[in-house]
Amino acid sequence: MWRGTESTMRRKVVVLSPPTQALVLSISSRAELVYAALRADILNNRYRPGQRLSEERIAQELEVSRTPVREALKRLHAEGLVEITPHRGAVVRDPSGEELAELSTVREVLEGLACRLAARSISNIELYTLERLMAEMEQAAAADRLGDLVEFNHQFHETIWIASRNRYLAQQLRQLRQFIHRLQESTLSFPGRKDEAHREHQAIFDAIAAGNPEEAERLAREHLRRAEGIRMMLWRKRRLA
Repeated sequence: MWRGTESTMRRKVVVLSPPTQALVLSISSRAELVYAALRADILNNRYRPGQRLSEERIAQELEVSRTPVREALKRLHAEGLVEITPHRGAVVRDPSGEELAELSTVREVLEGLACRLAARSISNIELYTLERLMAEMEQAAAADRLGDLVEFNHQFHETIWIASRNRYLAQQLRQLRQFIHRLQESTLSFPGRKDEAHREHQAIFDAIAAGNPEEAERLAREHLRRAEGIRMMLWRKRRLA
């Protein structure tokens, strides 16, 4: 009976954890399962940009042959998450500064659109949720609980996306956030950004609550533009380090 190492056994628990079980049940092939697991691991930073992806090790870890692993890596290569070269094999792709800037531009436009739509359709319950999250963010910032602050920030934006009543817009924003944030730590760790972001969130909330779509969109785009400016600066510093 195969027993495996402790780290491998922990890895199996990650693949079959509750968020993934529903996905596993809907996947009919091993290649799809490998693809889903690897994609999640790349976006969740289990595999960092530039890290090599060994077909043999992944196959052993997921208890499959190398064929579905190879197929999964080809799909990830087509998505731009993995690079495949003759000498190094498959590695997690590290996007260029130009690509990161392009993604940030798209995200800014979509975030502005979400706030514009939310100003027209948000419910009282969602407004209450945004108020509560702003209070939670303020408390987390005061206590220097960065992890909680980042999570509440995600929930704040997620609430607005849901309030936009556009599922496809929300889905695109989730994917963009996940792709961009895997590259580095949150911009909220930058000196002074916590307080600045809180003021920007308050202004966005006020515009949405007042039912002012144009102002909500303008403020949201400014908010994202400032955050992404910091992100690009941090990215350049990391490259030069």
